[in-house]
Amino acid sequence: MITLHKFILPILASLLLVNCEPTVQPINYGQDGCSYCRMTIVEDLYGAELLSVKGKVFKFDSIECLTAFVIKGEVKTEQTHSLYFTDFEDVGHLYPLNEMIFVQAKKLKSPMGLNLSAFRTQGTADNVAELYFGEIMTWEQVQNYVGQSWLK
Repeated sequence: MITLHKFILPILASLLLVNCEPTVQPINYGQDGCSYCRMTIVEDLYGAELLSVKGKVFKFDSIECLTAFVIKGEVKTEQTHSLYFTDFEDVGHLYPLNEMIFVQAKKLKSPMGLNLSAFRTQGTADNVAELYFGEIMTWEQVQNYVGQSWLK
């Protein structure tokens, strides 16, 4: 009987750890509030999320709000599990940072006015940048842009 408990407890503990993995939650547009600016998230082309290592989900109405939240250290880097963004062409779905290409285009308005959008394909990002007189940006460039333009 004692031997059986030695096997069951580690299995149960490992199952609990697996179930604690942070997961993306759908944004309820028109209902959820932005964790940074507190406005209601309404535009489904721009939603974003930050997941903490403890599984807390922070939702944002724009790339610039999530970026400002990160820059200000609202959740410490070591407590951040992952970042997710809406692909402008695939609304309603969030994709991890490492799959995203960002475009800043003055003629493609975003909710908070820095005119940032995200795409999963380079070709689409290039076309949008050309069509809307924009610039392709990396995540580091987005952080610099938000820091210099918004958080002076």
